[in-house]
Amino acid sequence: MAQTQDAAATAKNNISSADRIAKVLIETIPDSGMKNGLKRYYDILNPEAYVSDDDVAINNTGLAGYFERHFSNNACFAEKALRFYNDVRTSTRATQKTDPQIARNSRPSLGDQAGKNRADLAPGWLYQKALKYTNGNPNAALTLIGLCGHDDTKQGSFRNQAATQRLHLNGLSDADLFISGDEDNPATPCPPMTADFFLPGSLDAKSDISESLKKKILRTQYPGKTAEQIAAKNYHVLGAAFMTCQMIEAGLNPFLAVRVEAMAANLYRGIRLCQNIETPAHLFWSLQRHPEIRRRAWGQSFEEAVLNVALEKGRTKACMKSQAQDDAVCKLLLTVGAPFDLSIPRLQERAKDYIQGYMDNMIASGLYASWHVSGEIAGISLPCSREQLFGPHPFMKWLVSQAQWPLNICGSGLSMESCRKALKTITAWEVDFDWTVSQHRAGAQFAARVCKPYPQGKTSMDEFCN
Repeated sequence: MAQTQDAAATAKNNISSADRIAKVLIETIPDSGMKNGLKRYYDILNPEAYVSDDDVAINNTGLAGYFERHFSNNACFAEKALRFYNDVRTSTRATQKTDPQIARNSRPSLGDQAGKNRADLAPGWLYQKALKYTNGNPNAALTLIGLCGHDDTKQGSFRNQAATQRLHLNGLSDADLFISGDEDNPATPCPPMTADFFLPGSLDAKSDISESLKKKILRTQYPGKTAEQIAAKNYHVLGAAFMTCQMIEAGLNPFLAVRVEAMAANLYRGIRLCQNIETPAHLFWSLQRHPEIRRRAWGQSFEEAVLNVALEKGRTKACMKSQAQDDAVCKLLLTVGAPFDLSIPRLQERAKDYIQGYMDNMIASGLYASWHVSGEIAGISLPCSREQLFGPHPFMKWLVSQAQWPLNICGSGLSMESCRKALKTITAWEVDFDWTVSQHRAGAQFAARVCKPYPQGKTSMDEFCN
Protein backbone atom coordinates (compact mmCIF):
# COMPACT_ATOMS: atom_id res chain seq x y z
CA MET A 1 0.00 0.00 0.00
CA ALA A 2 2.56 2.60 1.03
CA GLN A 3 4.84 2.03 -1.95
CA THR A 4 4.39 0.81 -5.49
CA GLN A 5 5.63 -2.65 -6.31
CA ASP A 6 8.20 -1.88 -9.01
CA ALA A 7 9.34 0.64 -11.59
CA ALA A 8 6.72 -0.57 -14.06
CA ALA A 9 4.21 1.34 -11.95
CA THR A 10 5.50 4.57 -13.44
CA ALA A 11 3.48 3.73 -16.53
CA LYS A 12 0.27 3.60 -14.48
CA ASN A 13 -2.16 6.42 -14.89
CA ASN A 14 -3.96 7.83 -11.84
CA ILE A 15 -6.38 9.72 -14.07
CA SER A 16 -7.42 6.47 -15.77
CA SER A 17 -7.87 4.79 -12.38
CA ALA A 18 -9.99 7.68 -11.09
CA ASP A 19 -12.00 7.58 -14.31
CA ARG A 20 -12.82 3.89 -13.85
CA ILE A 21 -13.75 4.33 -10.19
CA ALA A 22 -15.99 7.35 -10.90
CA LYS A 23 -17.89 5.59 -13.68
CA VAL A 24 -18.66 2.58 -11.49
CA LEU A 25 -19.73 4.67 -8.50
CA ILE A 26 -21.99 7.00 -10.45
CA GLU A 27 -23.70 4.17 -12.30
CA THR A 28 -24.51 2.36 -9.04
CA ILE A 29 -26.36 5.38 -7.57
CA PRO A 30 -30.16 5.32 -8.09
CA ASP A 31 -31.64 8.14 -10.18
CA SER A 32 -31.59 11.18 -7.93
CA GLY A 33 -30.23 14.68 -7.52
CA MET A 34 -27.04 13.14 -6.18
CA LYS A 35 -26.52 11.05 -9.32
CA ASN A 36 -27.34 13.99 -11.60
CA GLY A 37 -24.95 16.29 -9.74
CA LEU A 38 -22.06 13.84 -9.78
CA LYS A 39 -22.68 13.01 -13.44
CA ARG A 40 -22.65 16.73 -14.32
CA TYR A 41 -19.32 17.09 -12.51
CA TYR A 42 -17.89 14.02 -14.23
CA ASP A 43 -19.09 15.08 -17.69
CA ILE A 44 -17.55 18.55 -17.37
CA LEU A 45 -14.28 17.31 -15.91
CA ASN A 46 -14.12 14.56 -18.58
CA PRO A 47 -11.15 12.51 -17.29
CA GLU A 48 -10.95 10.70 -20.65
CA ALA A 49 -9.77 13.96 -22.24
CA TYR A 50 -6.47 13.76 -20.36
CA VAL A 51 -3.79 11.87 -22.25
CA SER A 52 -1.81 11.12 -19.08
CA ASP A 53 -1.17 12.35 -15.56
CA ASP A 54 1.36 14.82 -17.01
CA ASP A 55 -1.55 16.58 -18.73
CA VAL A 56 -3.03 17.46 -15.32
CA ALA A 57 -0.06 19.73 -14.62
CA ILE A 58 -0.33 21.52 -17.97
CA ASN A 59 -3.98 21.86 -18.93
CA ASN A 60 -7.50 21.65 -17.54
CA THR A 61 -8.32 19.73 -20.70
CA GLY A 62 -11.82 18.64 -19.72
CA LEU A 63 -12.97 22.06 -18.52
CA ALA A 64 -11.40 23.83 -21.49
CA GLY A 65 -13.23 21.50 -23.88
CA TYR A 66 -16.53 22.08 -22.08
CA PHE A 67 -16.29 25.84 -22.41
CA GLU A 68 -14.99 25.68 -25.98
CA ARG A 69 -18.03 23.65 -27.05
CA HIS A 70 -20.54 25.97 -25.38
CA PHE A 71 -18.79 29.10 -26.61
CA SER A 72 -18.81 27.78 -30.17
CA ASN A 73 -22.42 26.53 -30.12
CA ASN A 74 -24.13 29.18 -27.98
CA ALA A 75 -23.82 32.64 -29.51
CA CYS A 76 -25.73 34.20 -26.62
CA PHE A 77 -23.23 32.83 -24.09
CA ALA A 78 -20.29 33.83 -26.30
CA GLU A 79 -21.55 37.40 -26.67
CA LYS A 80 -22.17 37.86 -22.94
CA ALA A 81 -18.77 36.38 -22.16
CA LEU A 82 -16.97 38.66 -24.63
CA ARG A 83 -18.75 41.72 -23.22
CA PHE A 84 -18.02 40.69 -19.64
CA TYR A 85 -14.31 40.07 -20.20
CA ASN A 86 -13.95 43.28 -22.18
CA ASP A 87 -15.43 45.10 -19.18
CA VAL A 88 -13.07 43.32 -16.75
CA ARG A 89 -9.97 44.07 -18.82
CA THR A 90 -10.80 47.72 -19.46
CA SER A 91 -11.90 48.58 -15.91
CA THR A 92 -9.20 46.83 -13.84
CA ARG A 93 -5.42 46.39 -13.73
CA ALA A 94 -3.57 44.01 -16.02
CA THR A 95 -0.64 43.65 -13.61
CA GLN A 96 0.03 44.01 -9.90
CA LYS A 97 3.59 45.29 -10.19
CA THR A 98 2.97 48.91 -11.07
CA ASP A 99 6.37 50.03 -9.75
CA PRO A 100 9.45 48.05 -10.95
CA GLN A 101 11.28 49.05 -7.75
CA ILE A 102 8.78 47.23 -5.52
CA ALA A 103 9.77 43.67 -4.56
CA ARG A 104 6.52 41.88 -5.28
CA ASN A 105 4.99 39.37 -7.70
CA SER A 106 3.38 40.79 -10.80
CA ARG A 107 0.54 38.27 -10.26
CA PRO A 108 -2.10 38.63 -7.54
CA SER A 109 -0.37 37.40 -4.41
CA LEU A 110 -1.02 35.85 -1.02
CA GLY A 111 -0.77 39.37 0.39
CA ASP A 112 -3.41 40.82 -1.93
CA GLN A 113 -7.12 40.88 -1.22
CA ALA A 114 -10.03 42.88 -2.57
CA GLY A 115 -11.24 45.38 0.03
CA LYS A 116 -8.00 45.26 2.04
CA ASN A 117 -4.74 46.27 0.38
CA ARG A 118 -6.81 46.73 -2.80
CA ALA A 119 -9.38 49.13 -1.42
CA ASP A 120 -10.26 50.22 -4.97
CA LEU A 121 -11.93 46.84 -5.54
CA ALA A 122 -14.68 45.86 -3.11
CA PRO A 123 -14.91 42.27 -1.84
CA GLY A 124 -16.95 40.31 -4.38
CA TRP A 125 -16.42 42.88 -7.14
CA LEU A 126 -15.93 40.21 -9.84
CA TYR A 127 -19.03 38.25 -8.90
CA GLN A 128 -21.12 41.42 -8.73
CA LYS A 129 -19.89 42.46 -12.17
CA ALA A 130 -20.78 39.04 -13.59
CA LEU A 131 -24.30 39.29 -12.13
CA LYS A 132 -24.87 42.42 -14.22
CA TYR A 133 -24.32 40.38 -17.38
CA THR A 134 -26.60 37.53 -16.29
CA ASN A 135 -29.69 39.43 -15.05
CA GLY A 136 -28.76 38.59 -11.46
CA ASN A 137 -28.54 34.82 -12.06
CA PRO A 138 -25.81 33.47 -9.73
CA ASN A 139 -25.33 30.17 -11.58
CA ALA A 140 -24.83 31.91 -14.92
CA ALA A 141 -22.52 34.48 -13.28
CA LEU A 142 -20.20 31.73 -12.04
CA THR A 143 -20.29 30.15 -15.50
CA LEU A 144 -19.03 33.44 -16.97
CA ILE A 145 -16.28 33.58 -14.36
CA GLY A 146 -15.44 29.90 -14.84
CA LEU A 147 -14.75 30.37 -18.55
CA CYS A 148 -11.41 32.03 -17.85
CA GLY A 149 -11.21 31.45 -14.10
CA HIS A 150 -10.65 27.68 -14.09
CA ASP A 151 -6.95 28.31 -14.78
CA ASP A 152 -4.68 31.30 -15.32
CA THR A 153 -3.17 30.00 -18.60
CA LYS A 154 -4.43 27.95 -21.55
CA GLN A 155 -8.09 28.21 -20.58
CA GLY A 156 -9.18 27.22 -24.09
CA SER A 157 -9.61 28.59 -27.61
CA PHE A 158 -12.85 30.56 -27.83
CA ARG A 159 -14.43 31.48 -31.19
CA ASN A 160 -17.99 32.28 -32.25
CA GLN A 161 -18.35 34.18 -35.50
CA ALA A 162 -21.99 35.17 -35.00
CA ALA A 163 -21.30 36.71 -31.57
CA THR A 164 -18.18 38.49 -32.79
CA GLN A 165 -20.00 39.98 -35.79
CA ARG A 166 -22.81 41.29 -33.58
CA LEU A 167 -20.29 42.96 -31.29
CA HIS A 168 -18.46 44.45 -34.27
CA LEU A 169 -21.76 46.07 -35.28
CA ASN A 170 -21.94 47.50 -31.76
CA GLY A 171 -18.55 49.18 -32.18
CA LEU A 172 -16.28 46.62 -30.50
CA SER A 173 -13.27 45.52 -32.55
CA ASP A 174 -11.24 42.32 -32.29
CA ALA A 175 -8.67 44.32 -30.32
CA ASP A 176 -11.41 45.12 -27.79
CA LEU A 177 -12.55 41.53 -27.51
CA PHE A 178 -9.34 39.51 -27.67
CA ILE A 179 -5.80 39.75 -26.33
CA SER A 180 -3.48 39.07 -29.25
CA GLY A 181 -1.54 35.83 -29.06
CA ASP A 182 0.97 33.84 -31.05
CA GLU A 183 1.29 30.39 -32.62
CA ASP A 184 1.46 28.64 -29.25
CA ASN A 185 -1.10 30.84 -27.49
CA PRO A 186 -3.99 31.93 -29.73
CA ALA A 187 -5.83 35.19 -29.17
CA THR A 188 -8.07 34.97 -26.12
CA PRO A 189 -10.73 37.01 -24.32
CA CYS A 190 -9.18 35.93 -20.99
CA PRO A 191 -7.23 38.37 -18.81
CA PRO A 192 -3.53 37.59 -18.24
CA MET A 193 -2.43 35.76 -15.09
CA THR A 194 -1.22 39.07 -13.68
CA ALA A 195 -4.66 40.71 -13.84
CA ASP A 196 -7.04 41.76 -11.07
CA PHE A 197 -9.38 39.05 -12.33
CA PHE A 198 -7.37 36.54 -10.24
CA LEU A 199 -7.32 38.68 -7.09
CA PRO A 200 -8.29 36.87 -3.84
CA GLY A 201 -11.61 38.00 -2.41
CA SER A 202 -13.09 38.62 -5.87
CA LEU A 203 -16.13 36.41 -5.16
CA ASP A 204 -16.68 37.70 -1.62
CA ALA A 205 -14.66 38.46 1.50
CA LYS A 206 -14.82 34.83 2.68
CA SER A 207 -13.65 33.24 -0.57
CA ASP A 208 -9.99 33.01 0.38
CA ILE A 209 -7.74 30.84 2.53
CA SER A 210 -7.11 31.75 6.17
CA GLU A 211 -4.37 34.09 7.33
CA SER A 212 -2.92 31.30 9.48
CA LEU A 213 -2.53 29.06 6.41
CA LYS A 214 -0.89 31.90 4.48
CA LYS A 215 1.65 32.27 7.28
CA LYS A 216 2.24 28.52 7.27
CA ILE A 217 2.81 28.54 3.50
CA LEU A 218 5.37 31.31 3.82
CA ARG A 219 7.09 29.63 6.75
CA THR A 220 7.39 26.16 5.21
CA GLN A 221 7.71 26.86 1.49
CA TYR A 222 9.08 30.38 1.14
CA PRO A 223 11.16 31.27 4.21
CA GLY A 224 12.42 34.83 4.00
CA LYS A 225 9.79 35.85 1.45
CA THR A 226 6.86 38.21 1.97
CA ALA A 227 3.26 37.36 1.12
CA GLU A 228 3.32 39.87 -1.76
CA GLN A 229 6.12 37.94 -3.46
CA ILE A 230 4.15 34.68 -3.73
CA ALA A 231 1.42 34.12 -6.34
CA ALA A 232 -1.98 33.42 -4.78
CA LYS A 233 -3.13 30.92 -7.45
CA ASN A 234 -6.71 32.08 -6.90
CA TYR A 235 -7.87 30.29 -10.04
CA HIS A 236 -8.35 27.27 -7.75
CA VAL A 237 -11.06 29.25 -5.92
CA LEU A 238 -12.76 30.46 -9.11
CA GLY A 239 -12.71 27.06 -10.81
CA ALA A 240 -14.02 25.29 -7.72
CA ALA A 241 -16.90 27.76 -7.42
CA PHE A 242 -17.99 27.03 -11.00
CA MET A 243 -17.71 23.24 -10.66
CA THR A 244 -19.56 23.16 -7.33
CA CYS A 245 -22.30 25.40 -8.70
CA GLN A 246 -22.80 22.98 -11.58
CA MET A 247 -23.26 20.08 -9.17
CA ILE A 248 -25.80 22.06 -7.13
CA GLU A 249 -27.57 23.18 -10.29
CA ALA A 250 -27.97 19.53 -11.37
CA GLY A 251 -29.47 18.55 -8.00
CA LEU A 252 -26.64 17.62 -5.61
CA ASN A 253 -27.05 18.76 -2.02
CA PRO A 254 -24.80 21.83 -1.48
CA PHE A 255 -23.11 20.29 1.57
CA LEU A 256 -22.21 17.17 -0.42
CA ALA A 257 -21.11 19.27 -3.39
CA VAL A 258 -18.55 21.02 -1.19
CA ARG A 259 -17.26 17.65 0.03
CA VAL A 260 -16.94 16.33 -3.52
CA GLU A 261 -14.98 19.39 -4.62
CA ALA A 262 -12.60 19.10 -1.66
CA MET A 263 -12.03 15.41 -2.44
CA ALA A 264 -11.34 16.27 -6.08
CA ALA A 265 -8.77 18.85 -4.96
CA ASN A 266 -7.03 16.17 -2.91
CA LEU A 267 -6.96 13.92 -5.97
CA TYR A 268 -5.56 16.70 -8.17
CA ARG A 269 -2.79 17.55 -5.71
CA GLY A 270 -1.98 13.88 -5.22
CA ILE A 271 -1.57 13.30 -8.95
CA ARG A 272 0.65 16.37 -9.25
CA LEU A 273 2.84 15.21 -6.35
CA CYS A 274 3.11 11.65 -7.68
CA GLN A 275 4.40 13.03 -10.96
CA ASN A 276 7.29 14.63 -9.12
CA ILE A 277 8.23 11.94 -6.61
CA GLU A 278 7.49 8.60 -8.26
CA THR A 279 10.79 8.20 -10.17
CA PRO A 280 13.10 9.43 -7.37
CA ALA A 281 11.17 7.32 -4.82
CA HIS A 282 11.69 4.14 -6.85
CA LEU A 283 15.38 4.98 -7.18
CA PHE A 284 15.66 5.55 -3.42
CA TRP A 285 14.13 2.14 -2.65
CA SER A 286 16.36 0.43 -5.23
CA LEU A 287 19.48 2.02 -3.77
CA GLN A 288 18.40 0.99 -0.27
CA ARG A 289 18.45 -2.63 -1.44
CA HIS A 290 21.67 -2.34 -3.44
CA PRO A 291 24.19 -4.92 -2.08
CA GLU A 292 27.26 -2.68 -2.36
CA ILE A 293 25.52 0.16 -0.55
CA ARG A 294 24.17 -2.16 2.14
CA ARG A 295 27.67 -3.52 2.78
CA ARG A 296 28.88 -0.01 3.58
CA ALA A 297 25.94 0.76 5.85
CA TRP A 298 27.91 -0.05 9.03
CA GLY A 299 30.53 2.64 8.56
CA GLN A 300 28.85 5.27 6.37
CA SER A 301 25.53 7.05 6.05
CA PHE A 302 23.29 6.07 3.15
CA GLU A 303 24.17 9.29 1.30
CA GLU A 304 27.90 8.73 1.67
CA ALA A 305 27.62 5.12 0.54
CA VAL A 306 25.57 6.06 -2.53
CA LEU A 307 28.00 8.79 -3.55
CA ASN A 308 31.11 6.66 -3.04
CA VAL A 309 29.75 3.62 -4.88
CA ALA A 310 28.53 5.79 -7.76
CA LEU A 311 31.90 7.49 -8.17
CA GLU A 312 33.72 4.17 -7.97
CA LYS A 313 31.54 2.65 -10.65
CA GLY A 314 32.19 5.70 -12.78
CA ARG A 315 35.95 5.54 -12.30
CA THR A 316 36.05 1.83 -13.23
CA LYS A 317 33.52 2.31 -16.06
CA ALA A 318 31.46 -0.50 -14.54
CA CYS A 319 28.17 0.95 -15.79
CA MET A 320 29.34 0.76 -19.40
CA LYS A 321 28.99 -3.03 -19.31
CA SER A 322 25.72 -4.27 -20.80
CA GLN A 323 24.86 -6.41 -17.76
CA ALA A 324 25.08 -3.33 -15.51
CA GLN A 325 22.30 -1.35 -17.19
CA ASP A 326 19.73 -2.45 -14.58
CA ASP A 327 22.02 -1.60 -11.66
CA ALA A 328 20.40 1.05 -9.41
CA VAL A 329 23.64 3.02 -9.05
CA CYS A 330 24.04 3.13 -12.82
CA LYS A 331 20.43 4.31 -13.09
CA LEU A 332 21.28 7.08 -10.63
CA LEU A 333 24.16 8.27 -12.81
CA LEU A 334 21.89 8.19 -15.84
CA THR A 335 19.06 10.00 -14.04
CA VAL A 336 21.24 12.90 -12.84
CA GLY A 337 22.83 13.27 -16.28
CA ALA A 338 26.32 12.08 -15.31
CA PRO A 339 28.42 10.05 -17.77
CA PHE A 340 29.19 6.39 -17.05
CA ASP A 341 32.89 7.11 -17.60
CA LEU A 342 34.22 9.17 -14.67
CA SER A 343 37.88 8.36 -15.15
CA ILE A 344 38.65 12.05 -15.71
CA PRO A 345 38.79 14.04 -12.40
CA ARG A 346 36.73 16.98 -13.63
CA LEU A 347 33.94 14.61 -14.72
CA GLN A 348 34.05 13.04 -11.27
CA GLU A 349 33.58 16.42 -9.62
CA ARG A 350 30.73 17.27 -11.93
CA ALA A 351 29.03 13.92 -11.26
CA LYS A 352 29.49 14.46 -7.52
CA ASP A 353 27.68 17.81 -7.74
CA TYR A 354 24.86 16.26 -9.79
CA ILE A 355 24.36 13.39 -7.34
CA GLN A 356 24.46 15.61 -4.25
CA GLY A 357 22.01 18.00 -5.89
CA TYR A 358 19.59 15.16 -6.59
CA MET A 359 19.99 13.38 -3.26
CA ASP A 360 17.80 15.62 -1.07
CA ASN A 361 14.74 15.34 -3.32
CA MET A 362 15.29 11.61 -3.84
CA ILE A 363 15.43 10.92 -0.09
CA ALA A 364 12.36 13.06 0.63
CA SER A 365 10.46 11.35 -2.20
CA GLY A 366 11.31 7.88 -0.92
CA LEU A 367 10.32 8.68 2.65
CA TYR A 368 7.08 10.40 1.62
CA ALA A 369 5.98 7.51 -0.58
CA SER A 370 6.88 5.04 2.21
CA TRP A 371 4.94 6.88 4.91
CA HIS A 372 1.85 8.11 3.04
CA VAL A 373 -1.02 6.39 1.24
CA SER A 374 -0.14 5.71 -2.40
CA GLY A 375 0.66 2.86 -4.73
CA GLU A 376 -1.47 0.19 -6.38
CA ILE A 377 -4.35 -1.89 -5.05
CA ALA A 378 -6.21 -4.49 -7.13
CA GLY A 379 -4.87 -3.04 -10.35
CA ILE A 380 -5.93 0.51 -9.46
CA SER A 381 -3.19 3.12 -9.23
CA LEU A 382 -3.72 5.42 -6.26
CA PRO A 383 -2.44 9.00 -6.32
CA CYS A 384 -0.19 10.27 -3.57
CA SER A 385 -2.09 11.28 -0.45
CA ARG A 386 -1.87 13.76 2.41
CA GLU A 387 -2.77 10.93 4.79
CA GLN A 388 0.18 9.38 6.66
CA LEU A 389 -0.08 5.70 7.64
CA PHE A 390 3.52 4.86 8.52
CA GLY A 391 6.64 6.61 9.73
CA PRO A 392 7.10 9.02 12.66
CA HIS A 393 4.26 10.87 14.35
CA PRO A 394 3.61 14.32 12.78
CA PHE A 395 4.52 16.01 16.08
CA MET A 396 7.90 14.26 16.08
CA LYS A 397 8.43 15.39 12.49
CA TRP A 398 7.76 18.96 13.57
CA LEU A 399 10.14 18.71 16.53
CA VAL A 400 13.01 17.51 14.36
CA SER A 401 12.45 19.71 11.29
CA GLN A 402 11.30 22.95 12.94
CA ALA A 403 12.43 22.78 16.58
CA GLN A 404 15.81 21.33 15.55
CA TRP A 405 15.72 18.40 17.97
CA PRO A 406 18.84 16.24 17.41
CA LEU A 407 16.83 13.05 16.88
CA ASN A 408 17.09 11.00 13.70
CA ILE A 409 13.57 9.63 13.14
CA CYS A 410 13.94 8.82 9.45
CA GLY A 411 15.87 5.56 9.68
CA SER A 412 17.05 4.06 6.38
CA GLY A 413 20.68 4.74 7.36
CA LEU A 414 20.27 8.47 6.74
CA SER A 415 22.37 11.12 8.42
CA MET A 416 20.76 13.61 10.81
CA GLU A 417 21.25 16.41 8.28
CA SER A 418 19.55 14.50 5.47
CA CYS A 419 16.70 13.48 7.76
CA ARG A 420 16.03 17.09 8.76
CA LYS A 421 16.16 18.28 5.14
CA ALA A 422 13.77 15.54 4.05
CA LEU A 423 11.31 16.35 6.83
CA LYS A 424 11.24 20.02 5.82
CA THR A 425 10.62 19.08 2.19
CA ILE A 426 7.85 16.65 3.16
CA THR A 427 6.21 19.31 5.31
CA ALA A 428 6.22 21.67 2.33
CA TRP A 429 4.51 19.02 0.19
CA GLU A 430 1.89 18.43 2.88
CA VAL A 431 1.22 22.17 3.07
CA ASP A 432 0.68 22.11 -0.72
CA PHE A 433 -2.26 19.78 -0.08
CA ASP A 434 -3.63 22.13 2.59
CA TRP A 435 -3.26 25.12 0.26
CA THR A 436 -4.99 23.59 -2.76
CA VAL A 437 -7.78 21.89 -0.80
CA SER A 438 -8.49 25.05 1.24
CA GLN A 439 -8.78 27.11 -1.94
CA HIS A 440 -11.17 24.61 -3.52
CA ARG A 441 -13.20 24.48 -0.33
CA ALA A 442 -13.41 28.30 -0.23
CA GLY A 443 -14.71 28.44 -3.80
CA ALA A 444 -17.09 25.53 -3.19
CA GLN A 445 -18.51 27.10 -0.04
CA PHE A 446 -19.17 30.33 -1.93
CA ALA A 447 -21.10 28.39 -4.58
CA ALA A 448 -23.05 26.59 -1.85
CA ARG A 449 -24.16 29.99 -0.51
CA VAL A 450 -25.37 31.45 -3.81
CA CYS A 451 -26.18 28.74 -6.38
CA LYS A 452 -29.64 27.28 -6.95
CA PRO A 453 -30.86 23.92 -8.30
CA TYR A 454 -32.48 23.85 -11.73
CA PRO A 455 -35.37 21.72 -13.01
CA GLN A 456 -34.12 18.47 -14.53
CA GLY A 457 -33.00 18.95 -18.13
CA LYS A 458 -32.36 22.69 -17.69
CA THR A 459 -28.96 24.38 -17.23
CA SER A 460 -27.74 27.90 -16.60
CA MET A 461 -26.37 27.94 -20.15
CA ASP A 462 -29.98 28.28 -21.29
CA GLU A 463 -30.21 31.63 -19.45
CA PHE A 464 -27.85 33.56 -21.68
CA CYS A 465 -30.42 34.06 -24.46
CA ASN A 466 -33.02 35.48 -22.03
